[in-house]
Amino acid sequence: MRFSDGIRLRGLTAPALIFTLVLPGFAEPVRLTRDGILKASPVFSKKSTELIYAVLENPRRFRLMRMDLADRTTKSLRKDASTAEFEPASSGDGRYCAFVRQRGVLSLSMAILDRQTNSLVEVLPPSGFAGMRSPAISPDNSRVLYSLADGGRQHIYSTNLRAENPQKLSDSPGISNWPGFSPDGKLIVFGSSRDGNFEIYVMQSDGSEVKRLTHNPFQDIRPRFSPDGLRIAFVSHRDGNSEVYLINVDGTGLTRVTNHSERDDYPEWHSDGNRLVMVSERNGQHDLYLTDVP
Repeated sequence: MRFSDGIRLRGLTAPALIFTLVLPGFAEPVRLTRDGILKASPVFSKKSTELIYAVLENPRRFRLMRMDLADRTTKSLRKDASTAEFEPASSGDGRYCAFVRQRGVLSLSMAILDRQTNSLVEVLPPSGFAGMRSPAISPDNSRVLYSLADGGRQHIYSTNLRAENPQKLSDSPGISNWPGFSPDGKLIVFGSSRDGNFEIYVMQSDGSEVKRLTHNPFQDIRPRFSPDGLRIAFVSHRDGNSEVYLINVDGTGLTRVTNHSERDDYPEWHSDGNRLVMVSERNGQHDLYLTDVP
C-alpha cells in the first residue's frame, strides 16, 4: 500500500512521503541479480540450491547460466556453447538439464544434458521452419515434455531421456505450450489457445481428460505446479501487463501475487512451496527476484 502527494492519512496530508504496508510473514522480494540484463526461464535445481536461467548475452544469443544460491555466484552452464541455448528445465536432483538449442533460422532442437557424465542427446526438429519449445522433466527422470511447432500448429509431446520413443500427448487447434508435470507425475499443466485465447489447462500424463482452469479474455500463460501439487502459478495479462497469479488445481482460489506497472514473468516454485523466483522488470532493468507467495 502506497501513499504519496495529496493523500490524507488520519486527517494529515503526507506530501512526498511513501508508506509501505508489510503484512506479517510476508517479506519484501529478494533481488538475486543486479546486472539488469534481459533474462528468462529461471528453474531451480539440486533441491533449490541452484538456479539455471537464460540471459541475453548479446542481441542475437541467449546463454544458459547457473547460480549457486548460497553465495549467488554465477557461471555459464555450458561455456563452450556455440549457438543460442535457452528455456532450461532441470531434474529435481540436478543431474539432467533439458533446453532448447538454435540450429538455424526458425529451426530449434531440444537437447538433454546429463550433467554427471557431460553427455548430450538431441531431439531434432522436422525439416523447414519448425522447432521444440518449453521442455520439462518428469519427477522420476523418465520422460521429458516439450512443445513442437510444425505446420502452423503446436502440440505437446514427450520423449525419454535418451531422446527416443516420442509420444504425442495433445492434438487440438491453435498452440499448446509450457507443459509441466505435477509433483507425482500424474498430471500435466499447460497453456493453450485451442479456445481462441491462451488459457491454463490440465490433463492426465497420457494426454487424456483435458480440463480448462482459467476463463479470461486476456492471455494466461507459463503455468507451474506447486511442490505439493495443490496450486499453479502462472502469468496473466488480465490487468494490463504481465503479473503472476496463483490458482488451485481445481480452478478455484484465483490469487494475485504481484502488482507492479512493469513486467513480472516466468514464475518458478522453490521446493519449500512458500516462495517463487521470477524475472521482474524494475525501472527498465530485468533481474531475478525471490518472493513469498500468499
